[in-house]
Amino acid sequence: MECTCAKVSKVCQNGFFLDISSSTCKKECPPGFWGKIPDPKVETGRTCEISSWPHGMQRLIVPHILCDLCVRTVAMLSERGVSDMRSLSLRQQNGQIQKLKGADATEQNIRFRFSRERAQDGEQTEIAKLSVERFSNLKRLILCNGWKSTLNREEAVSTVISPSADGDDCKLPQVTEIGGYFYDFWSDAFNPRGVWRRTTLDSFLTTNPSWEVVLDLDELCRREGESYVWRGFDVLLEAKDGDMSATRAMICLSRGGQDAFQAREFDLERKTFVRNEGFVLPESKSVVSYFSKDFLLVSTDFGPGSQTYAGYPRSVRLWKRGTSLEASPTLFEGEIQDHVVFGYASRQRNHQLQVVQRSVNFHTTDWCLNTDNKLEAGRLSLQKLDVPQDADLTIFENFLLLHLRSEFKNFPQGALLSQAANSALSGGEWQLLWTPRREERVGTSRSSTLQKIVCTRNYLVLQILDSTLTSDLLVLRHDEATSLVSLSVRAVSAQSDGLWIGRAGFREPPTLFYAEDIGKWQGQDWQQLFSGLQVVRRLQDLYDASKVVEMRLEARSADGTEVPFTCLRMSTSDTSDGTDGAGANADVPTLVYAYGGFGIPLLPNYNATIGAAWLERGGQYVEVNLRGGGEFGADWERAGRFASGRLKAYEDLEAVADELLRRGLATPGRVALMGRSNGGLLVANQVVRELANPCRFSAFVAEVPLTDMRKYHRWLAGHSWLEEYGDPDDTQSWKELRQISAYHLAQDLHKTSCGSCGKPRCKMRVLFTTSTRDDRVHPCHARKMVKLLQSLPIDGLEAFLYECQEGGHGGAASIGDRAVLRTMEYEFLWKSLTT
Repeated sequence: MECTCAKVSKVCQNGFFLDISSSTCKKECPPGFWGKIPDPKVETGRTCEISSWPHGMQRLIVPHILCDLCVRTVAMLSERGVSDMRSLSLRQQNGQIQKLKGADATEQNIRFRFSRERAQDGEQTEIAKLSVERFSNLKRLILCNGWKSTLNREEAVSTVISPSADGDDCKLPQVTEIGGYFYDFWSDAFNPRGVWRRTTLDSFLTTNPSWEVVLDLDELCRREGESYVWRGFDVLLEAKDGDMSATRAMICLSRGGQDAFQAREFDLERKTFVRNEGFVLPESKSVVSYFSKDFLLVSTDFGPGSQTYAGYPRSVRLWKRGTSLEASPTLFEGEIQDHVVFGYASRQRNHQLQVVQRSVNFHTTDWCLNTDNKLEAGRLSLQKLDVPQDADLTIFENFLLLHLRSEFKNFPQGALLSQAANSALSGGEWQLLWTPRREERVGTSRSSTLQKIVCTRNYLVLQILDSTLTSDLLVLRHDEATSLVSLSVRAVSAQSDGLWIGRAGFREPPTLFYAEDIGKWQGQDWQQLFSGLQVVRRLQDLYDASKVVEMRLEARSADGTEVPFTCLRMSTSDTSDGTDGAGANADVPTLVYAYGGFGIPLLPNYNATIGAAWLERGGQYVEVNLRGGGEFGADWERAGRFASGRLKAYEDLEAVADELLRRGLATPGRVALMGRSNGGLLVANQVVRELANPCRFSAFVAEVPLTDMRKYHRWLAGHSWLEEYGDPDDTQSWKELRQISAYHLAQDLHKTSCGSCGKPRCKMRVLFTTSTRDDRVHPCHARKMVKLLQSLPIDGLEAFLYECQEGGHGGAASIGDRAVLRTMEYEFLWKSLTT
C-alpha cells in the first residue's frame, strides 16, 4: 500500500461490497498498514484481523444480517478514533443476497463531526464522531419487508406509527391558549416535520375544527435546506384590558433533533419571522424568555468559559433589542461545575415575577427572585430564596408553591406549601396545602405522590398519584378500577377556570375531556366527574385490546422490597380474570421494559405500537416500576440513586423476571429486555449479568444508552448527572460505579474468558441503537460497547449497532425514521425469541 489516501475495494462473492478509504495523508503509511483485506471466500460476519491500524484500531467488524432486512453497515468502532469508510446496503431476493444497483447502490461517504470531551480540569479535547449515511431506499426496504409482515395488515404503517393525512383520529392535539387563540404543533403524513397551527376555543370544541397554519416547518426546511425539528417557543405576553395579549414569540428550532437549537423571533400577527432588529439566538443549548417587548433573559454559550462542564449555560444575561448579545450585562453567574443556570419571567394576569434558577446538579437547585419588575442600570435586583435545594418550585400569580422532597421545618417530606413571594423573601411563614399518604412496607416505603400542579384563574388542581398508580384530582376519590388509567391535566387558559383532562390506560385509548368551570364539580367522585364532562376528542382503537388481559403484580426483591409491575397479554381462557397466571400460556415471547431513574415515573399509557407489534402477535408485555423512578415518592426515587441504588434496581428487575417464571407467565429463553437512555444502561448491565449467569433474558434492545461510567461525566451532558450516578474521579465512588459500568464489566468477562462458562446457556442477541446527533448521551457509549461484545469469545452471542444520522437523544427526527427504528427493534426482538 502506497499511502493512506489510496483506496482499496473488494467485492465478495456473497454480495458484500467493502470500500475502505481515508482522507488526504501527508506522511507515509506504516508497513503493512492495510493488513488483511476480506477475501471473497471469507464467510459473512467473520472478523478480519488488521496487522497495523491507526489510532489503536485492531479490528474491523462486519456485522451479521439484521432481521432479514439485509441492511448492512460496515463500521469501524474505536474509543480513540475512527477511519473514513463507506456504507453498505443489500437486499434479499429469492433467498439470495444481491448488490443493489443504480441509484439504490449510490455510495454515501461517511461524514465526520466533532464533539468535545471535557477533562476533569476543564480542558477540552476533540474526539471524532462517526456518522453512517443510510441509503435512500432503507425506509422502503424495512417498511415493506419487515413492518407490514410484523403486523400482518396493509394499513399498519400509516395507522400505528405514521399518522394518516387526516390525523385527528391517530393522536390528540395538545392545545395551548395564547392571546385568545389555541395553538397546537401537528405532524402527519402530509407534514412530517409539522405545522404550528391555531384555532378558537369554539372551533376546537367542534368535531371538525378550522385550523389556521401559523408556521409550516416542512416548507421552512425546504426553503432553507435544513432538517429542523420543533423545540417549542416562548411567548411575549402583555397585559391589555385586563387580559394577556400576545404578538411575538421566540421560536426554537433544532437541526437534526439535537438538544442544541437556534431561536428566532416570530410575529404572531403577520405569521412571519421578524427581520428588522428581530432577536436571533445562534445554535446552542440555551434558555430564552421574554422580560419585556425589548428585553430577553438569555442563557446560552457566550464564549469560552460560559458553559458548565455538562455543556449547558452557566450565566443569565439581559439582552436589549438592537444591541449585541456579547455586550449584554450579566445578571447572574453560576459555577463551572453546576448543571445549568437560566432565567425566566412568569406572567399571570397582573402579576409578573422574574426567576433565576441555578441547578447545582440534577437534584439540587437554588432560586433567586425579582419581585418589583424593575430594571436598575440594566440589572435586576435578585434575592435568593431560603428553601430546601431539593424542593420543586411552582409560581401561581404572586404566590410560591413549594413541593418538598425532604422534611422542612415542621413539614413532612412530599408536602405542598404556599406563601406570597414577597413574604417568602422576608422570612414569612409557609402554609400547608397538602400532605401525602404514606405506606410503610418491607424494604423501601411508598407514598402517594404529587405528580403535577395546574393553575387556572382561581383554582389549583393537584394531580396525585397513589401507590397503585391510579390518579386523583384535587380531593376527588374513586373506587378501585378494574383497569389502571392515568390522567393528564392542563389549564385551558390562565384567564378562565376551564380544564383539559386527558385520560388513558394500557388498554384505553387517550380521551380528551373539557371541564368549563372546575369550581362546579369540586367534591364529585370519579365516575360522576367524567360522565358529566364534554368529550372533545377520543383516539381511535389502533389495535384490538378487547382480549388483552391486564395484571398488576408484585415481585419481592433481594432485600425484601415489593416491586410492582404490570403484565399485558392476550387472554387464553374465558375464565381468566387477569388476577393471576392460572391457565396462562408461558411459552409466549415476553418483552420487559424498565427505566428506574431520575425520578421519572412509568405510568399507565396507551401504546399502540406495543399493541400492534407485540400483543396482537401473541406476545406479552411487562412494564416494571423499579426503584429510582418517580412513582412512589421521594424515598422510592432516592433508593435508586448512585451505584448502590442502581444495583438494587437491577435486583428489582431480576426479581420481576424470576416472578414471571415462577408464576408460569414466561419461559427461559423467551424473555427480552428493552430500555432507553438510563434504561439503556440497565439493559447493558443486564447483558453482562446474563453472560456471567444466564437464566432470564435472551434478547436485548438498548436505545441511546450509557455504558462507560468511567468517562460518562466527560462526554456532553454527563457532568450534570453526578448526583444521580456518582463521581468517577473520586476513588471510592469509582470503585462503586465500576459495578454498574457495563463496558468495564464486559472487559472483565473478556479477561476471564467469561468466567468458566465460555458460552451462554441460550443464544443471546443484543441490539444497541443511537443517533449521530445525540448531544446528550454520546453515541460512543453504544459504539464501543458493541465493538467489545463482538470481540468476546462467546458462542451464541450476537451484538449489533444501528445508528441514525439524525434524531438527537430522541433517536429519530421524523415520523418515517421513527417507523424504521421501531420496526427494526420489535422485529429484531420477535425473531430473536421465536427463531
